[in-house]
Amino acid sequence: MIRSHLFPRLVLMMLCLLAACIAPLAAHAVPQLYGELQGGESTWKVEILFDAGYAEPAARNDLAAPQPTRDWLVNLPEAEHRRLCKEAETYLRASLAFRSDRGPVAWRLSFPDFQKTPPDLPSLLNDGAYFHVLIEPLSPEKGSVIVAMAGGDHPNLVIKLPGDTAESRYLTISPGSEAQLVSGSAAEPVSESRHPAAIAFTQGLLHVRGLDHILFVLGIFLLQRRWRPLLMQSLAFTAAHTITLGLASAGWVRVPAEFVEPVIALSITALAVENLFMTEARPWRLVIVFVFGLVHGIGFAGAMSTWIRPGEGFLTALLAANLGVEAGQVIILLAAWLLTNGWHDSKEWPHFRRWSCIALALTGLFWCVGRTLG
Repeated sequence: MIRSHLFPRLVLMMLCLLAACIAPLAAHAVPQLYGELQGGESTWKVEILFDAGYAEPAARNDLAAPQPTRDWLVNLPEAEHRRLCKEAETYLRASLAFRSDRGPVAWRLSFPDFQKTPPDLPSLLNDGAYFHVLIEPLSPEKGSVIVAMAGGDHPNLVIKLPGDTAESRYLTISPGSEAQLVSGSAAEPVSESRHPAAIAFTQGLLHVRGLDHILFVLGIFLLQRRWRPLLMQSLAFTAAHTITLGLASAGWVRVPAEFVEPVIALSITALAVENLFMTEARPWRLVIVFVFGLVHGIGFAGAMSTWIRPGEGFLTALLAANLGVEAGQVIILLAAWLLTNGWHDSKEWPHFRRWSCIALALTGLFWCVGRTLG
């Protein structure tokens, strides 16, 4: 018989596991629009790197929809290219607004990648289908320019700012907010710019929100609740994550998503199954976590392909992104530890631990099969 004060916790955690079992495995992507500001006062342009999958209204909010590949986009007929460009323009005009000291700024869009046949599309680490959209004012605008992002279900807009500093600065505009894009004079700085390390840290932290990553960390937690082995496993995972993320970002390692995503799902199953037969971490547990961390790092490279590139600030961004991952993992472990504090010594805990691991194992297996066949 479950004690009355434990019943709410049990119900809550079982509902979370049930949701995990029926939820789709999301791709390793953080929803956002990335752009680069070019030129200066009165001659500014913003070049947006647009995900072709995001141009499809039906797939925009569907986490289960597979990310289209660059080859898929290149091989589409010209009529489909025009349709995707039109969809992208419709979305961007509904999402973005610009204004100067004199009022709203009229702007035009162009699609430079499709001016050649076949289109000259960018090649990113995750082999995703992206194309550039160039935004520029219809007439020169003097003074400061403000960019605003519509509220509601929109991604953040992150714009890389030009400058002569050693490291780039970024402007982040959240849904429903605005920021100064162009200053009125050289002496007036653009407001709210962020250091690239802060951007990378945030992206790493947000990456841990993915359900597959959360369940992997819970698989670590369900072996035992002592903090030393928990932190050792978390750090081993992050270290491996850093190695392959760096290698993939440098272009030295490239593994198809068709292989990476099923293995990531299978990693959840592997940890959960081992938990069924072990009650404490053995030396090989760190090896297992490390190996799967290598695979997760390759998957993360696709989401970070915009932020981590060889050259300027590469090492800083790489370390910052993985510090964000580690911080997110510790938050998950701490939340799980607090939720089960005072309960793990009860006689109900071994039963819940066993069935939780079974649920995790089946969830990972279900996702692995779906990703392999899908």
